[in-house]
Amino acid sequence: MKKIYIKVLVACSVLFAFNSCALENEIYEDINPDVFPQNEEDIKAMLVANAYNVFSSDQYNGIFAVATGYQTCSDMVTDQAENSWVGWDYRYNSYEAGDWYLDGDAGTTNRSPYQYANRLSAMSLTIDRIKNVNIAPEKLARYTAELKCGIGFLAFLLYDMYGPIPLPDMETLKNPVVDNILPRATEEEMRTYIETNLKEAAAILPYKYDASDYGRFTKGLANTLLLKFYMRIGDWNNAVVVGEELTTDKEYGYQVVEDYNSLFTLDTERNMEVIFAAQAIDGSMENNWIAHVLPADFPTQSGLSKWGGFKMAWPFYDTFETGDKRLARIYAEYIGDDGTVHNRGNDRDNGSMGILYYGAVPAKYGLEGVKGENNETDLVIYRYSDVKTLYAEALVRKNNSVSQISLNYLNEIRTKHGGLRAYTMQEVFNPKIYLEKMLQERGHEFYFEGVRRQDLIRHGKFIDAAIEKAQFAGKSIEKIATKVDGKYKYELFPLPLKIITEGQGIVKQNPGY
Repeated sequence: MKKIYIKVLVACSVLFAFNSCALENEIYEDINPDVFPQNEEDIKAMLVANAYNVFSSDQYNGIFAVATGYQTCSDMVTDQAENSWVGWDYRYNSYEAGDWYLDGDAGTTNRSPYQYANRLSAMSLTIDRIKNVNIAPEKLARYTAELKCGIGFLAFLLYDMYGPIPLPDMETLKNPVVDNILPRATEEEMRTYIETNLKEAAAILPYKYDASDYGRFTKGLANTLLLKFYMRIGDWNNAVVVGEELTTDKEYGYQVVEDYNSLFTLDTERNMEVIFAAQAIDGSMENNWIAHVLPADFPTQSGLSKWGGFKMAWPFYDTFETGDKRLARIYAEYIGDDGTVHNRGNDRDNGSMGILYYGAVPAKYGLEGVKGENNETDLVIYRYSDVKTLYAEALVRKNNSVSQISLNYLNEIRTKHGGLRAYTMQEVFNPKIYLEKMLQERGHEFYFEGVRRQDLIRHGKFIDAAIEKAQFAGKSIEKIATKVDGKYKYELFPLPLKIITEGQGIVKQNPGY
């Protein structure tokens, strides 16, 4: 979609302006639906602004922004991630779950992925606005499917983090002057909303596009989201159905690449494994991952911003097997520009508070295309290894047995990406043992890709892992271990306080906050 983005940038400028506001209030002041949209170019402009712009990692904008986006919020509260800025930048306090979830910036609207919830309104209104534009029916159907995929995509991310949210009501959206506060959807309503939009999108969207349309939503993305949704709610039967289609239908064309690091390298960012990425465009839309992870004295070419915040927690780092090729860009030791040797022994175990006190450096991405704080390598969101391993896990959970397919898919990422020996069936024939091995393998495979929190919750180990991380650091576990009505409260994030205040008692907070 890089070519499309540049082409419609000017046409979309007014749309981007109102898209950051309350859509149901501002959209009618900026756009006259009687004169816009009128043709296919108008529709394309609205799609880029309303269906695609939200799923970006453009410095500090977009739901995948490195500093405040979905992937960072999800991973920072797991056993996988740590942050060296604890103490002055408390939105990243991953030890005290209460600080991360509510007491710090993450509890406000502008530091929370929840700020993008109003884009559901924008996409819903766009579907309504384009329905009578005189273009070929098959084109209108595809553009509508792209919007429905965007709705299902965003709704799933928000549901995963916050649970059910208020859903856009077309009558309310078309009458913005009426002060109508909608309550949060029920669990059933929210699930139906996500599933329906993704299924309808998958039925229409193409398997792939020409190179000039790279980045648009595909049938593969819609079904990947469905698979992840079913795994999130524990619907193993439907997860198996979708997973089987994604892994057996050759039209999708996905493959697990041989070289793990090539997935996160500029020259090979377009490959057969990545299903969806937050695109980075030199000089226009760029992520700042490298700036967030490399310490200031890390040896690199000149001109790079290096803030050294995010770390891979030492206990998690220790779970990697010796020789795992995925460790290549995880730096547990390095020699700084001034000759200082940084490692766990020098920076932590000897009682000091050195640069690597909290953990190793998870560089993940190559340094090609990095200038200052900006990186033009696409940020990977979903890939085929995720699909294959989730499908393998769903099969085991559904049948309570380990099939050859499940063993093969687990071993594929171990051997190709990890360079490790394959497990034998005798080693993992017990479903419980298999699931433990799969959880660990997915942790090593998808570190800092926003996967770990969902995995731990699904395996019933999210809070236990958070407690262990806090204990390792000598921090209190009182907040983390809090239960409400017999359930750990921190499995869900709180809705921002602003939303609760403006909800006037109609919009209820998650239990315990």
